[in-house]
Amino acid sequence: MNASHPSDPRSPSGTPEPLPRRTKLSEDGEDTEIFPWLADLWEGRTLVFASVAIFFLAGLFYVWWAPPLYQNEAMLQIQAKKERSSDTAFTKMESIFSEPVEAAAEIEIIRSNLVLGRTVEALALDVVAEPEVMPLIGAALERRKANPARLEIESFEVPKPIRGVAFRVTSLPDGAFQWSAPDGTILGKGRQGEELKATYAGEALKLKVRELVANPGQKFLLSARPMQDVIDGLRQDLDVSERGKLTNILGLTLRGPNPTKCPVILNQIMDQYVSHKLERRLGTISKAQAILQGKMPELKAQVEAAESRLNQFRSRSGSVDLSREADVYLSQSASLSSQVSALKQKREELLRTYKENSDVVVTLDQQIGKLQAELTHIDSKVRVMPGLQQEVVRLSRDVQVATELYTALLNNAQQLQIASAGDMGNVVVVDRATVNLDPIAPKKNVILLLSLLLGLAAGSGSAILRRAIRRGVEDHRIIETKLGLPVFVTVPHSKAQRVHDETIQRSTGGLHLLAALDPGDLAVESLRSLRTMLNFYMKDAPNPVILISGPSPMIGKSFISANFACVLAQAGSSVLLIDGDLRRGKLHKYFGLKNRLNGFSNVVSGQQEWETMVQASGIDGLDLVSTGLLPPNPSDLLMAPRLASIFEQVSKKYDYIIVDAPPVLPVTDATILGSHAATVLMVAKFGQHPLDELRAAQKRFESHGIRVKGCIFNDIKPVGWGGNYRHYNYIYNYDLKK
Repeated sequence: MNASHPSDPRSPSGTPEPLPRRTKLSEDGEDTEIFPWLADLWEGRTLVFASVAIFFLAGLFYVWWAPPLYQNEAMLQIQAKKERSSDTAFTKMESIFSEPVEAAAEIEIIRSNLVLGRTVEALALDVVAEPEVMPLIGAALERRKANPARLEIESFEVPKPIRGVAFRVTSLPDGAFQWSAPDGTILGKGRQGEELKATYAGEALKLKVRELVANPGQKFLLSARPMQDVIDGLRQDLDVSERGKLTNILGLTLRGPNPTKCPVILNQIMDQYVSHKLERRLGTISKAQAILQGKMPELKAQVEAAESRLNQFRSRSGSVDLSREADVYLSQSASLSSQVSALKQKREELLRTYKENSDVVVTLDQQIGKLQAELTHIDSKVRVMPGLQQEVVRLSRDVQVATELYTALLNNAQQLQIASAGDMGNVVVVDRATVNLDPIAPKKNVILLLSLLLGLAAGSGSAILRRAIRRGVEDHRIIETKLGLPVFVTVPHSKAQRVHDETIQRSTGGLHLLAALDPGDLAVESLRSLRTMLNFYMKDAPNPVILISGPSPMIGKSFISANFACVLAQAGSSVLLIDGDLRRGKLHKYFGLKNRLNGFSNVVSGQQEWETMVQASGIDGLDLVSTGLLPPNPSDLLMAPRLASIFEQVSKKYDYIIVDAPPVLPVTDATILGSHAATVLMVAKFGQHPLDELRAAQKRFESHGIRVKGCIFNDIKPVGWGGNYRHYNYIYNYDLKK
């Protein structure tokens, strides 16, 4: 960027100032972005783009690597038995043994160990045979083969103590295979359909392979997992819920990695559930039949005894005509007696499930008591009838009741026998599961979109956080406002200098000076502005010595010193460049000079005269004095009285003496050298120094009676969208083209 004087809107060279930054200074002088988030994101755009790319590639890898997950659905209907009002007491006996239908209970039965365990056993789901592949990506590569290796096991009997142990099956030529133990011991060799027997860890094993599709040498890992682990895994993948409310229609959903095996498993679960329900129903019917069969001889004997008593009475008394009233009493008494007997039978069955004080049993007892009261009332009316008619009514009633009970019991026994032969239960399979080749996961589009969003969020957050924790000054106006220190020039970041820095680090010969190799670079142009400005500032200076230092190392002060000296020499001035950093000086590398055994330290110590230490830089008008031997005590050496006379002598011969001094905060060398310089300039690197560090450096000079004339703001980078110094490149390029 152009050099600028604090009070002059244009630089001395006439180059226009950069366009104003879209920022403002707060009341305390701090820089405030009008668009802070946008500026931070634009500055960290490389980090944001890299983060988005990394997350997107990670999403792509996951989509490629993740095994697909398939889902199948099926549907069951549970039919509730409805009791008809026309059923007699004994035709309702079957309902005593039937179970109430509750969807929640049926769901738990489907998900029970009983049903799922039978499914695992029927399909041998506890047996796992998988190709042995490389870690991480092997399974994904195997899935994408046109004909992946496959091993199907017909039976694998493994005792419980060694379940979970991984055996190995190796494919051999001509369809043969080899069965090995985990330690490599060969347990046997066989072919498809052959049963192999072996012993491992004292336990007997049996293996029968149904099908083997693999190239010779392909290895499979074979294991029989613990049954409960398999059941728990199957239960986790199975969802059962009622479709709608009180519909008794159950929807079953099963998820799994195999699109052809998943519907087979789901259908097997339904079949096992239906079979279980039918078994329970048939078991209930069998219990009812046993109860009826046990009571039939007793009721038959009661019928025969009642008929015998009635016949004996008629043979003794002859024919007895019953009045119309007696017939009515006989019919009512027989009906009530039958109802009481049926309810007592039902009470016996209920007591198997409920206690005597339960509401169901108490209600039934109330009904029985009511019927018995009516029966007692009829009996009281019969007692007032003539003796023969009373006896006929009583005996006829016993025959009628016993016959009705026996007939009803016989009919129910026949109905239960028919039900046990042809009843398929109360569960109907509405929809069976079919093969579904469309995976439900991974959802590729969703994952890739989330990867982009996460990458954008992570990159943006990192960029904003990096800017938040970086407290270095990025606007030269803060230095001017807070420190009262004029910023003579702002030097932009030079991409060309990166190449020269690499050659300097390799210590290759030749000139590596940006001002000489690329004089049109913007950084060099800014130093020309500094040259013009110092012409005005140094008119009344007592000597031409310019000391360049900074708060800390690695801020580019040697770059500024070397290139500024070159710019001065290119303007026709005689310049002496002194490497005053007797600790880490490296100015000689900019000029391709390898020998620094003789230099500034030798002159100060009195070992040599300064004229003999001057080296030609390769640039007209510019001479160099390197550091020389690095002394063990630089500060003590610089305190020598000889130093003042040295600067007096060289000031008579050169128009400018540029001294590249060490950082002022770590050591005192810069303040010692600064006492001999008429002009002291402090280099500050863009975004690196907190304001307190710059203030401390300024005070360090002032505490030794040295006034810092101005600041060089170095390595300026564009910040923000249209922010600091963003238009710098355009303005200077336009100026150079003109």
